[in-house]
Amino acid sequence: MEVSCGVHSWISFVPAAFTLALTLGLTRAAPTARADDATRGLALLQHFPDSLPRNGGNTLRCTSCHLDDGRRELAMPWVGVTTRYPKYRARRGAIETIEQRVNECITRSLAGRALAEDGRDMRDMVSYLHTLQSTQVIVRPDSVRVDGDPGRGAGAYKTTCARCHGPKALGALSPAVAGRHSFSIGAGMARQRVLATFIRWNMPHDMPGTLAVQDAADIAAWVLRLPRPDHPGKERDWPNGDVPIDVAYATDGAGVRGLPLPAPRPLLRRMVAPTPPTSP
Repeated sequence: MEVSCGVHSWISFVPAAFTLALTLGLTRAAPTARADDATRGLALLQHFPDSLPRNGGNTLRCTSCHLDDGRRELAMPWVGVTTRYPKYRARRGAIETIEQRVNECITRSLAGRALAEDGRDMRDMVSYLHTLQSTQVIVRPDSVRVDGDPGRGAGAYKTTCARCHGPKALGALSPAVAGRHSFSIGAGMARQRVLATFIRWNMPHDMPGTLAVQDAADIAAWVLRLPRPDHPGKERDWPNGDVPIDVAYATDGAGVRGLPLPAPRPLLRRMVAPTPPTSP
């Protein structure tokens, strides 16, 4: 009787033990959702060409222009940016998401290859941008709207900028602002007023805000006459013809409206295509 009870007890224990083991195994094997990593996202924004070499197209980083990790008020801050998207953008002529906006910066300013909008890298970068949400009113710097003289700009660049960006603007202590390793002609920085305003309020790096308005305009005019990477498809920008006056290239929309076209600029072949290659 005792043996029989022992056998029956052992037999009844096997299914229970098997079920418990199976349950534990499934529990351990079950994948867990990975939270978006804002710390990793900031690291990507700070070191884009090194962290994502397949997507980088020059030596610039996201924080080369969005200074102090996107927190500096007069340097195109990211504070509150995720609360403003999706929104309509005239350059696209359509509603744009924050992911599309980030890719615009990657393909234009970094002359690089777009990221997958739903991929880990994009999610982590946007996660960092979310940490900068704020209800404070962003003070925009006074835009530099005076015309620049590239002849005067060459001299002003030599005395003010060359020690960091190199005598030919190809980079030294600071990133290149011309040549193959700089921003493309499709970038916002390739616009006279945008670059002049950035220079006026943020350069030199160790003495921001000390340049005169005219000097900033002259330096921008000289820099933007130098060769830089092309941006394929730029002619389709501002499809409704509402092209800002300082855009450096011709667009189809401006042509339809009969607007004056800018003089051609020297362009270089890009190191990478803006969009990833399609699968066969």
